[in-house]
Amino acid sequence: MSTLRLRFTAQDLLRTKVLTAPDPMWELVLSVHRLQPGGELDRHTAWRRAVRPRLSGADSVRACRLLRTLVPPAGNFPDFLTPLPTSDGVDGAIEAIRATPRDRLALDLSPARLRRVDDSRFCHGLATGRDAPMSELVGALRHYYDAAVAPHWGEIADHVRSDGDTRAHELVDDGLGGMFARLGPGFRWRWPYLETDYPRSHEIRLGGRGLTLVPSYFCTGTPVTLIDEELPPMLVFPARRLPRDPSEEDRAPFHLAKVIGRTRARILIALRTPRSTSDLAEAIGMSLASASQQVTLLRNADFVVSRRDGQAVRHSVTRKGKALLEIRTNESRRPYDYA
Repeated sequence: MSTLRLRFTAQDLLRTKVLTAPDPMWELVLSVHRLQPGGELDRHTAWRRAVRPRLSGADSVRACRLLRTLVPPAGNFPDFLTPLPTSDGVDGAIEAIRATPRDRLALDLSPARLRRVDDSRFCHGLATGRDAPMSELVGALRHYYDAAVAPHWGEIADHVRSDGDTRAHELVDDGLGGMFARLGPGFRWRWPYLETDYPRSHEIRLGGRGLTLVPSYFCTGTPVTLIDEELPPMLVFPARRLPRDPSEEDRAPFHLAKVIGRTRARILIALRTPRSTSDLAEAIGMSLASASQQVTLLRNADFVVSRRDGQAVRHSVTRKGKALLEIRTNESRRPYDYA
């Protein structure tokens, strides 16, 4: 896997922010990628099952076909589809897309930018700023959003806000560097670089502009960034949802932390729901290698068992591990110690 490197200055640290609410156009565009299932069940499986009937009509099929022209299963999609966040929600975002200048359309749709050639009449007309293709695009975006995204917006927003709450706690507890290091299993913070796994090797110099971090419900795997480095820097990454209850996965109960350590306690609690190693790493915000190492230690102690499930290996808590988790029910209630 190649690496994306974002080079910070001291001024960039002051101007870096994390969105605490989902961005409608990033969610819309990335959801198009999730329409086709992968090789195993994932957190979007239920969403796909729910939206398929709503996307089966002729208008929906046309909208999806048009969006897939601009947003292929893999590779680049034009920057103008994800304008800067506004306070006007999806309506403001769609109007910003409609108002995209002609020179921006031509630049974003150029084969050099997209790293592919699309000679369809629709893309050619859109790139030259014609009204009809833009109206067709706006109609497709609105139709798809209403059918596939809006009915699930409550869940999407709750997921992203939960991630934002977690980032805020990490920022207070561990500073910006600590928060950066927990953005996901592929992230690494080594001043002055924030590094992450990426489809190709690339470096972006922030140059004092700061960075907007965008947690996303529909983003999976590696993060996503804008193609044009002259635009305000944004980095979209998979949001992880942690329970708000401090007795759950985001905080290790006192007795478990004392017995097996805070990190392994969090892992044991998380594995009450069977997870793959990558799902576990995302859920608790640690590297894939560290998650694998800690699971091995718990498995060697007979607290965790690992079983193959299709192409994935899923880990779950054993009877011995469950007994350790249940000790708390026999203890007198006491405040949690988060040390």
